[in-house]
Amino acid sequence: MGVRLARPGLGGSVALLAVCGLAASCSSIGSPQGGAGRAIYASDKIEVVDNFGAPDLEQKFEEVAKVASPTVVSISATETTVETDASLRSDDINPEKLAGILDAVDRTVGTGFIVDADGYIVTNDHVIAKAEQLWVTTDSHKVYPAIVVGTDPRADLAVLKIPARGLPVVHFAPVPVRRGQWTIAIGNPYGLAADGDMAVSVGVVSATNRSLPRLSGKEDRLYCDLIQTTAQINPGNSGGPLFDLNGDVIGINAAVILPQKQTNGIGFAIPVDSHVLRIIENLKQGREVVYGYLGVRVSSPTPRERHDADLDDECGARIESVETGSPAAAAGLQVGDIITRLDSDLVHGSDDFVRLIGMCPVAEPVAATIFRHGQQAVTLKLRPRETPPQTVTHESQRLRWRGMLLGPLPARWDFGPKRPECGVMVLGIDASSPLAPQGLKAGSVITAVAGKPVHDIPELQRVINDTPTQQCRIELANLPSVVVSAN
Repeated sequence: MGVRLARPGLGGSVALLAVCGLAASCSSIGSPQGGAGRAIYASDKIEVVDNFGAPDLEQKFEEVAKVASPTVVSISATETTVETDASLRSDDINPEKLAGILDAVDRTVGTGFIVDADGYIVTNDHVIAKAEQLWVTTDSHKVYPAIVVGTDPRADLAVLKIPARGLPVVHFAPVPVRRGQWTIAIGNPYGLAADGDMAVSVGVVSATNRSLPRLSGKEDRLYCDLIQTTAQINPGNSGGPLFDLNGDVIGINAAVILPQKQTNGIGFAIPVDSHVLRIIENLKQGREVVYGYLGVRVSSPTPRERHDADLDDECGARIESVETGSPAAAAGLQVGDIITRLDSDLVHGSDDFVRLIGMCPVAEPVAATIFRHGQQAVTLKLRPRETPPQTVTHESQRLRWRGMLLGPLPARWDFGPKRPECGVMVLGIDASSPLAPQGLKAGSVITAVAGKPVHDIPELQRVINDTPTQQCRIELANLPSVVVSAN
């Protein structure tokens, strides 16, 4: 039986899983008889009624779909640049025009959800990682251009920004996910909601704390502690929200196992906990998410190894290798050591250990408890995990406009006698740009557009969106008398 894992993004191969002869039988063989020796079944504790309140449940699904769908958006991403000014203004574009623009290029589709009324949207990093330009479409068919303000590839999370205000936002569930509770996925399967009208599917939480180690290794991401759900999640649902019956977000849809036969796949979502909420807030601010790095490879101890160490079941992570020159080597950790605690957190197996190490601070020591011929205390001094080059922070935010690639002012740049008080820098400009003959070049600093000061990329995005093309006159730093027409 072969299994291939794929994220729910449009494009690329579809993952398949062979499903072999699974049948249910209702045989009475071995069934205990009544009387004093009658076995007690789990089902004896469940009250059975003829009416499970299906009409009420259906009404609840409808309410969640009605209230939550306006907070969900479809995402269209292209890896090539689309040179049309109208695509950067929400009033000059609609789903039909966007489809016409994108028909000529390859695109990826996904889903996102609004977390801030000022236009901040959460999705998966893998949806937008290779995107040159982005657009989102709301449930009510409104199209907005989008930029990436922050990404965390390891957690597979990203935050986008659109030039809008007063948007409806999601609410996050205040309690942990429970196995068996209802789930509602809303999103853009196979790009079918690219024009709006998000698709809804319903299921339950099949399991929690699921891990996808093969996908984690292949993508260099951390897919652990996931929610498994029967709510149908398809390519295009990536980055979308998984709701509970209260309409609160409990997870972020991220991956799916698709079987070879024509049956439903198995969906997985990143649970929304306090750690994920902190990541989202950091990404909104354009801050880098730092992960701790120890430099070991671990496995979950076997029952015999746990017994020999006098450990509880499902406790500890056994070191299989130690990287030379790593923080683990500096701390004297050895192959065969079983790490049972990091600061105040008990380690529940290898996956939990990797997650906890990533969450540990790198600026202060970490107290660890290990078993090596008895219990020992060790102090660890972690270093930051290397950040993937494609990670987006405030310093690497980008916007393409009129043949220019624009970004924030670099912190270390020689601006001459005076550093501009505000502005964005031209990082590159195409020879075909209408602004190239007017003197704009790489290194030019745009301080104002249409008479409005520009301090960063999101602010520039809003000015461009709100201003007709003929009024977008550009002012350059250190050249107060120079005004360039953007026509």
